[in-house]
Amino acid sequence: MLLFESDKKQSKQKRYSEFQAIVLCGETCIYRLYPLTEDNNVPKALLPVANKPMLHYVLDWLERAGITDVIIISESSGEHKIGHYIKNDYEGKLKPSLEIVKEDVGTADALRTIKDKIRNDFIVISCDLILDLPPHRFLDYHRTQEPAFTALFYEPNKSDGGGGSGNNCKDDDLKQFVGVDMNRSRLVYVASGADLDEEFSLRMSLLWKFPRVNILTTLQDSHLYIFKKWVIDLIVQRKSISSVREHLVPLLVKCQYQKKLLEREGIDNLAKSQVNYQKTALEYSTTWDEEDEDSPVRCQVYIYNTGFCGRGNTVAKYCDLNRYMMKISTETRVSPSAEVNTKTQVGSDSFVGDDTKIDERTSIKRSTIGSHCIIGKNVKISNSVLMDNIIIEDYVKLDGCVVCNGSKIMEKSVLKDCEVGGGYVVVSETQTKNEQLVEFRDLS
Repeated sequence: MLLFESDKKQSKQKRYSEFQAIVLCGETCIYRLYPLTEDNNVPKALLPVANKPMLHYVLDWLERAGITDVIIISESSGEHKIGHYIKNDYEGKLKPSLEIVKEDVGTADALRTIKDKIRNDFIVISCDLILDLPPHRFLDYHRTQEPAFTALFYEPNKSDGGGGSGNNCKDDDLKQFVGVDMNRSRLVYVASGADLDEEFSLRMSLLWKFPRVNILTTLQDSHLYIFKKWVIDLIVQRKSISSVREHLVPLLVKCQYQKKLLEREGIDNLAKSQVNYQKTALEYSTTWDEEDEDSPVRCQVYIYNTGFCGRGNTVAKYCDLNRYMMKISTETRVSPSAEVNTKTQVGSDSFVGDDTKIDERTSIKRSTIGSHCIIGKNVKISNSVLMDNIIIEDYVKLDGCVVCNGSKIMEKSVLKDCEVGGGYVVVSETQTKNEQLVEFRDLS
């Protein structure tokens, strides 16, 4: 086939991207994953799940979604390590760019800092989300509805075993109240227990607009959203919007039935400023809702309760993700470069990383062992996550533990349900349970 010069030029042009994806890699509560995300270990995005960084699973999901324009937002503390992963270790086809924000900024604040780079409707996704929902189902649902945003909510008791919070951050322990108009899959109410007074109440304007509302307490916000382009303009204009979940989503939800709020904030003009190319087609489809024809803000919810969806935003939930991925992964369980003694038992439900050495009469069950680890004789490891460059001496027993990079556990120690910080040395014959073993750091 012959190509004219104009055709060649067009073929070299950057392909149009329907959605941009923004991956949030910051820490909103430092206690949730302590001590796993301390400076002497790795940022949250690079915590290993079945010996692959959590960020790997998010980028894989976006790649399968056909998204080509990906921006990763990291706090400055994770810039070097996440940047190194993207440039040197990431094996996918995407070419994400890395943007750096200040420490401890809100999720909406982070979006505000890259406002000039957001050109299309955009996906916001947390780096700690792992789900088996095929991407096209979520994206196609949003395409057919054309809302201001679509949010993915899931039922944790069904999808991830309902693991405990395992953290000291109160926000994650609170029950969420989610109001849904099931007939139209509209998200019409969101609140946490802390936001409510002693009595639960709904505005009459909400009930006039949505007479049939199901208030659910079993749903969790996955922190996966698709927003219309004009939403970033709203974030820029209203500086008080600091968090996507706590400020932006509730504001947009209220705008569906509070006309004065819609007009006072100028949101009606922002929403109408973006041309809706699908409106004409939708008016002739069965999904078009005539009652919403005069409403510029529509908030849709996709409830996922038929598969796995979970976040690794606490130590307990991070361990849940590892257990799940160990069960379903098709990757090689024991690296070809690992040296495992013939008298050692490595269960089919476990992983052993590159260049790891395991001595005789050791048992490993339902655990992931990272790269460049040295494990001695007569060691028993179960239900645990060991990261990289770890030394485990003879006769050690670990059950339900997470051991961070560069740690050493000396002989005859017995640890149950403990987290060992990066570089920490557990002295010989230590016996402890439910402890966080970390190096003392003088922060003065």
